[in-house]
Amino acid sequence: MGCWSKVEIDMQDTRTWAIEQLIRKENFLDPRMYACADCYASTHVSKVLDDLYTLWMEWKANNPTDNPQVINRL
Repeated sequence: MGCWSKVEIDMQDTRTWAIEQLIRKENFLDPRMYACADCYASTHVSKVLDDLYTLWMEWKANNPTDNPQVINRL
């Protein structure tokens, strides 16, 4: 396992899972998903889709974007 602790590996796995789920939900990669997934991995020990989606909806509302790729997507 090297210098990585089990907690760090679990958080990385949860963050990756969260990003994958958000991409599936939105059908594209929104740059805000990285920070939202990181927040989710830091505050949740289990992978509960409803909790992730609730956090994402709040995250988008509290962190608006002016990224044209997000605003003008087809």
